[in-house]
Amino acid sequence: MRGHIRKRSKGSYSIIIDLSIDPLTGKRKQKWFTVQGNKKQAEKFLTEKLRELDTGTFIDEPNITFGEYLEYWLEECCKPNQTPNTYESYERNVTKHITPNLGTILLIKLTPLHLQQFYSKSLKRGRLNGKGGLSNKTVLYFHRIIHSALERALKWQMISRNVARAVEPPKPKKYKSNTLNDKEVLKLLKVVKESSIYIPVLLGISTGMRRGEILGLTWESIDLKAGIAKVVQSLAPTKDGVQFVPPKSENSNRTISLPPSVVEALSLYEIEQKEYKSRLGEAYEDNDLVCCYPDGRPINPGTFSHQFKNLLDRNDLPSIRFHDLRHSHASLLVKQGVQPKIISNRLGHSTISITMDIYSHVLQETDKETANQFDEILTEK
Repeated sequence: MRGHIRKRSKGSYSIIIDLSIDPLTGKRKQKWFTVQGNKKQAEKFLTEKLRELDTGTFIDEPNITFGEYLEYWLEECCKPNQTPNTYESYERNVTKHITPNLGTILLIKLTPLHLQQFYSKSLKRGRLNGKGGLSNKTVLYFHRIIHSALERALKWQMISRNVARAVEPPKPKKYKSNTLNDKEVLKLLKVVKESSIYIPVLLGISTGMRRGEILGLTWESIDLKAGIAKVVQSLAPTKDGVQFVPPKSENSNRTISLPPSVVEALSLYEIEQKEYKSRLGEAYEDNDLVCCYPDGRPINPGTFSHQFKNLLDRNDLPSIRFHDLRHSHASLLVKQGVQPKIISNRLGHSTISITMDIYSHVLQETDKETANQFDEILTEK
């Protein structure tokens, strides 16, 4: 018998799995689990563990190090469920930072103090080149990876508690975005109009869409008659090249209304793109993309960002990231008195509180202007 069930008390069962024979004692090792629920649930748990033994994916938890567990977690949990670029980010940080510092500790022996010491060390001298520490934001990212991994270990009943919950990670400094005012926006659009990146820049400032969302936008997702664009995918850079992935979050799947001038620009551009496609014939790689290379190939997001930066530098425009067009879009809407809920929906934020927090400084400025305007009512003329 490779495994069996024992009833413990009402609503509780012990699952005993027979493992390999211990070469020192000559006795067969066993692994015990406790399952809360009915007998059917206990039988299902036993079947799953026996399947893991058959497929070689069973882990004998007491002997597994944190580094070994993270490798297993990345492969079995993250790879199938995360976007390629998110998975690669997790893998990179685990491999280069977390495992070298915490990997030899047994998973069940990992303590809050281990994590706290790792975070402190990373802040002081965590750079791979040995020149100083990492930012609070980076170390917080380590913490979130570790916390997520341990949450999964807890669900898999490999540990009795998530020790990351008992640790206070560093708080990142509040980011204040660089934004363009209305005059700078007009200057940018004038400068970029004759360039190859005019349409993505126009979409960035007029919709607040993310870089990957714009580069992954298809004509099928645009209804020019209705004046709307639907965000249904994003273009992401990976070590294997660019890939189309789902949007950042569930709320990022959204429909955005387009300004009439943008609809007109897209209409003209669609005609131009179709003519070029016709001239190239079979040489055109048809991905139905709105923003792409002249031959239809997807634009690498990193390459695009370099093009954008070079354009700004050549034309004496403020040095901003392409993502700051998203912030500029939101900030200009706030100053126009648009309700935060509408701005939140356009940006695809999961909650309105995220919008309020990011643009609190703009809201404060607008509130001051509102107070001054109201003072005209209170003051005699």
